[in-house]
Amino acid sequence: MILCIPTLIFWGCPSFGIVLLLMVPLIIDGSVQKLTSYESGNIRRLISGILFGMALIFTFVYFHRTCVWIAGEILKWFGADPAAVTRITKRIGGF
Repeated sequence: MILCIPTLIFWGCPSFGIVLLLMVPLIIDGSVQKLTSYESGNIRRLISGILFGMALIFTFVYFHRTCVWIAGEILKWFGADPAAVTRITKRIGGF
């Protein structure tokens, strides 16, 4: 998860499709271990865990952005200045 901090600073958040793809190795490895007698090794667990941890943090970033956007839309419904709300949500949400 700590690897996400420099990734977010230097490259930003990847697209949501890439985030979902980063989760796939751990999901497949865990599912295969649950359904069969196969047991993965430490290296495979380390790599899939790192990828999933990064994807989890990216998912939190997307969740934060979505919450900020929803809050902005609610403010607009209650009569707040749309330009001001857009400016604030861009600053806080990172859109």
